[in-house]
Amino acid sequence: MPVYYSFTLFMCAVTSIVLSLVLMGVTIRQNESLEKYRSARWCLCAAFVVFGVANMLQAGMEYDGKQEALTGVLTIFIGGIQAMMFTMVALIFIRPAIVTARRVLLQVSVIFLVSAFLFVARFILPQDAFYVAYYVCILGYVALMAAYTWLFVRSYKVFKRQMMDFYEEEELLYRMRWIKWTFWSALAVGILALLLIYDNHMINIILTPLFTLYFLFITVSFINYQQYAQLITRAYEKEPCVNKPNEEKEKFSQVDVEKLRSRINEWVSEKKFVESDCSVEEIACQLGTTSATLRKYFHNYVGADFRSWRISMRIEEAKRLIDENPSIKISDLISLTGFNDRPYFYRIFQKLVGVSVSEYRKERGRVG
Repeated sequence: MPVYYSFTLFMCAVTSIVLSLVLMGVTIRQNESLEKYRSARWCLCAAFVVFGVANMLQAGMEYDGKQEALTGVLTIFIGGIQAMMFTMVALIFIRPAIVTARRVLLQVSVIFLVSAFLFVARFILPQDAFYVAYYVCILGYVALMAAYTWLFVRSYKVFKRQMMDFYEEEELLYRMRWIKWTFWSALAVGILALLLIYDNHMINIILTPLFTLYFLFITVSFINYQQYAQLITRAYEKEPCVNKPNEEKEKFSQVDVEKLRSRINEWVSEKKFVESDCSVEEIACQLGTTSATLRKYFHNYVGADFRSWRISMRIEEAKRLIDENPSIKISDLISLTGFNDRPYFYRIFQKLVGVSVSEYRKERGRVG
């Protein structure tokens, strides 16, 4: 085996194991909403260690004529474990409640038993019988990828609906778009792993470093997730507001529209609309009503949904700030208007104003 090949596998293995140690050392806040996040950490650490150990074994392995089949068995095991682990992590990001230790252990057990069966079968079954079982397991691996894709897509739809219903904050989903990237990139890794079934040094030396870089991306994404974990958990728990009126008894027809309009105007004058990551229910509590009544009010008397109205208010505030000071820093502008994501702010500003932020600033500067 070429020295450069063994060296590449060994270095990727060491990097993977180091990343697992980094994750183990990450400080996770003592918060109930992060319990699943702690479980996800161990899933990732296990996936990284399995990948690292397997590469170390490959780096020092001298193959005989059964090389290709044994490499395939190892690939099915590693790929299956990683596909399962990364899918569970992605699901923990968006729907923590559906990931349980029992489900994880069951899937690990099945993947391990199938891989162990193939490994033993390579030595005790006739070659033709082994290859039948071998290719059936490869088809099973593909079916596993398809099943995980279906599960994630279905769960993400629920996640998106839940977040929008609770926060009415499109930007929050935009900021969390990396969750989708995490899963789809994991799926791509799982599919590319099938190429490792063929013991080709060039394929291995290209894909193994790519997989390691992907692990680095996953590690960074995982560490950054803590800032969103509580927001996601709150949306699923739908925490009640202590001051919320009895929604079952309250009818919209009984609401004093003028009083609610006055409260909304006061809320606007206090620039409450620039507060980010507040649920619609929390805002309704501030206004002395319910989220359902607030939504009905905007639908019937404003002619727009609350989300669109709040975004337009933020953009109007951004225009006002630019009018007052065309040289204002973009970072300050974003912060003062309740946005958190720069690309999203640029996109929404262009959509609602008709020109880019830079063009608007230049125009205001000339006018001034």
